[in-house]
Amino acid sequence: GQRTLRKLVDLCSLYPGDGEIDGPISPYNNIFSLALADFRLSNILIDSLTGDVTGLIDFEATRVAPLWECALIPRWLQPRGDREGANEGGTKKTRRILRELFLTRMPEHWLDAYRCGRPFRLFRDQISTPFVCWAMERDERRVDELLSWAKKHPGIG
Repeated sequence: GQRTLRKLVDLCSLYPGDGEIDGPISPYNNIFSLALADFRLSNILIDSLTGDVTGLIDFEATRVAPLWECALIPRWLQPRGDREGANEGGTKKTRRILRELFLTRMPEHWLDAYRCGRPFRLFRDQISTPFVCWAMERDERRVDELLSWAKKHPGIG
């Protein structure tokens, strides 16, 4: 655990968390939305007769955030290997068809926010991994991955 914590201190020295980003991430920086932290199929209530969405559950980690952070293609529509994807959902073909349909329904400003925000979301996910137990080998390997990434991308905040 101590070795992992030392590596995390090294990671913090490489990550300029208080660095400023030149210019806006997206032209829609002043648009905010709800960021649902646990938005997945099992948290969507669907009427079994009509197929209509009747509700969403599991809001405890929901927050207000800029549109570029909230504009996500649902994880179950992303390819399984995508870093913003998940293992739930249908076949590769079904995911592709539904993803294309989803994208045709989204307004242009949402699509811009999605594209502009992706690198920042991926970076945020790369450095904000929670660790349940500092002494676990898999968590130390994850810190090693983060440290390696940060060294290869110096100054990115």
